[in-house]
Amino acid sequence: MFPKRINIGYFYAALCVLSWSFIPIVARLGQVKLDNFQLLFWSNMLSLLALSLLFILLNGFSYRVTSKKEFIQGLFLGSLGCCIYYLLLYYGYANGNSIEVLLVQYSWPIQMVLLASLILKEPLSLIKLFSVILGFLGIVVIITKGRLFDVEFSGLVVGLTVFFGAFCFAVFSVVSKGSKMDGFLFTIVLFSGGTIASLLALLLFSEVQLPSKKELLPVFFNGIFINGFSYLLWILALRKISAVSAAVMIFLTPLFSTIWLITFFDEVLYAAYIVGGCIVILSSFYSLLDRNGS
Repeated sequence: MFPKRINIGYFYAALCVLSWSFIPIVARLGQVKLDNFQLLFWSNMLSLLALSLLFILLNGFSYRVTSKKEFIQGLFLGSLGCCIYYLLLYYGYANGNSIEVLLVQYSWPIQMVLLASLILKEPLSLIKLFSVILGFLGIVVIITKGRLFDVEFSGLVVGLTVFFGAFCFAVFSVVSKGSKMDGFLFTIVLFSGGTIASLLALLLFSEVQLPSKKELLPVFFNGIFINGFSYLLWILALRKISAVSAAVMIFLTPLFSTIWLITFFDEVLYAAYIVGGCIVILSSFYSLLDRNGS
């Protein structure tokens, strides 16, 4: 039986999933001249500015003073989840098979569930674990188009690098979930850390370059909505629902991404997309049946 009143955390998570599903679209439109490092920096910078301005409009310049430890922790987590995670993925995509990288990348929700059980002591039953694994299986079917054994693996170094990147985002999510800082202010601190880290990466591995006219709209959209407000929604969702519920909802992201790619770029619709989508949706029913979201 479905709960009479759905936890608002599911609403936050659903909006986050919808936002993140547009990442492949923006990636295609937003990199005419910008490289990965430049796009990452401008996205983080725009996210920081947009969230800071909205926070000031809503709250003025008054905010609850946080401890130095919380602030430094937020900066560190921001460097993990808003920068290092992406840099390790970029390495994987540059040096490995894109399907392999995508599969390993989506191990982060499973890692998040396991870490939440260890660090936050969230209960993890066999049924909950099964729902997460089922969701991941659905993603595998979608990404590989049902041809899992045809995937060419690129070697241990690439696999471990991407796996560590996924681990970084899992740690980012779990520790952020346990933070006591105001969610909005915490997200601003996260993007402060991400902006600093991505600026350092930009100066080390690339050069500062402004977006071209064709890139302005996608970069603006990515920085403010897909990157900025989606992270705020993700932090708010994590604080309202369990890591398991958040994980199985995240597995809906590639399903929606596939729909957008088919709709806007005339990608081929494979039967595996439908099968994988049904598996993901089946696993997501756990979220609706979880009455307390805990």
